[in-house]
Amino acid sequence: MKIHTFKYFFRDTVRSIRRNSLMSIASIVSVIAALVILGIFLVIALNIQHITQNLEDELELKVFLKQEITQEQRQDLLTLMDNDTRISSYRYESKEEALKNMANSLEKYQGILQGLEQDNPLPESYIIKIYDAEQIKEVNESMTSYKGVDYVNYGEGYVEALMRFNRFANLLSLAVLVILTGISFFIIYNTIKLTVFSRRKEISIMKYVGATNLYIRVPFVAEGAVLGLTGAILAILVVRNLYYYLLGAAMGQFSLFGGFSFASPQTILPAISIYFLVYGLVVGAAGSMFSITKFLDV
Repeated sequence: MKIHTFKYFFRDTVRSIRRNSLMSIASIVSVIAALVILGIFLVIALNIQHITQNLEDELELKVFLKQEITQEQRQDLLTLMDNDTRISSYRYESKEEALKNMANSLEKYQGILQGLEQDNPLPESYIIKIYDAEQIKEVNESMTSYKGVDYVNYGEGYVEALMRFNRFANLLSLAVLVILTGISFFIIYNTIKLTVFSRRKEISIMKYVGATNLYIRVPFVAEGAVLGLTGAILAILVVRNLYYYLLGAAMGQFSLFGGFSFASPQTILPAISIYFLVYGLVVGAAGSMFSITKFLDV
């Protein structure tokens, strides 16, 4: 495309938006409304994902050693953990440390722990963290079957409930995202279609004077892309300011949410912004391209 042709299309696009300012505003508003609703859902879904990910990062297995474990078995166990690529880190907890931790957790019942320093019944253990929470059951089976290991505790019921909730939340988020994307596409497409319909006489005149389909189509597609992008940028600002406001309002109230923290704006807003910009550009351009097609057959 030559430069002067590009300049013509650019001027024609700007002129068309100004001339049809009312319908242009309606298109932008519909994009903003649809994307803000979609953005609110995305913020909720990404925060649920953030909280469940934090919970998964806190998961750990506690491998209790047998009282009669030999030095050779202990060394083999260390080698096994060092070579297991599913394990991200581990640390040793001695009998004395285990008793101290128990004393801290039973602060109000110190009497029942008196005398245990001389005859400590608590076993030694290794506390293991893994990369992928989905593999915690496999790691548990590997450790449980090893010689020198008495038993392994990882809160099986809690972990499986968390995994089920995480999978359910991911599937639900994906389904709702697809539905809301489809609904917002339908709203934006029909608004742009009304815009094109209101200018059908203009399109017919251009056809009768010999303008090619490409010559007519390009300014409309460019106009749709500009309107979609404008609506997307304004929707990003609305969602961004709304999220900052909610974070500010929730600050200091985390205890009400069991100590959970929300995802930082820097974590989720870039992804939402990119999605909105691509979505606004594609839906605006595609909506105009499909809408104008029927009016070119004159």
